[in-house]
Amino acid sequence: MNAREQLKAIAEWFGYQEESLSFGLVNTMDALRLYDFAQSHPDLPEMADDWTSRDRITALGYDPLKTPEATKGREVGSTGAQEAIAALVLARELLDSVAYVAKEGDTSDVLKAIDSVLHEKKSKARKGS
Repeated sequence: MNAREQLKAIAEWFGYQEESLSFGLVNTMDALRLYDFAQSHPDLPEMADDWTSRDRITALGYDPLKTPEATKGREVGSTGAQEAIAALVLARELLDSVAYVAKEGDTSDVLKAIDSVLHEKKSKARKGS
């Protein structure tokens, strides 16, 4: 399934959810996180509003049905994607330059994971190597 098909499936799934759930989400990225959680936990009810509060908190770190916005609504803001990328860039720079390394190669798996998310073709050369 390509990205467009995934987004279509997420939009369809999310369209069946209670509207207050949508209003209670902090940002659009949380809708994607909620969908991913639902897909990785097929034992949960299909409707996220039928999950226990604990399940929604496990998925997102908060319960969107318990936020004030869930009952009063709000305008939708940023997806949070730009902020997430900026955080990954900063984390990568920190790990690559000044992070404490207990043993040689400790950061290499983390750097590779960050690089794959940031779509870097080539990792920056580590200082001193």
